[in-house]
Amino acid sequence: MAETTITPTLLTKAGSDGVVITPGAGTAINTANTMIVAYPKNSKLLLTIDSNHADTVATIAASDFAIEAGLGAVTYAVGDTVEHLLVVPDQARVRKADGNIDITWATNSAGFVTAWYLPK
Repeated sequence: MAETTITPTLLTKAGSDGVVITPGAGTAINTANTMIVAYPKNSKLLLTIDSNHADTVATIAASDFAIEAGLGAVTYAVGDTVEHLLVVPDQARVRKADGNIDITWATNSAGFVTAWYLPK
């Protein structure tokens, strides 16, 4: 399976409007690829999934560390034309040994993904 790499962006306030996240922005979902997202050290990762298909399902692979691997993968079902903000679970559950997380998609998934991390 091919890979698509996403680099998270620091989430910052956009003037008096607060945080502005534009629907349809980000990296297009390609169901043939695994998305690789660098999990920021000492911060929380946020993913925005802007779905345009009713069957969009993202699965974040389980950690490959001994104990945490037993917690299993995390799966999110996102409805049609929904912008869904996800806080990725504790990094111990999903972060791989290389510091990344891996996201795979159900066959009919469509839309865009944006990765953000919170300031310290």
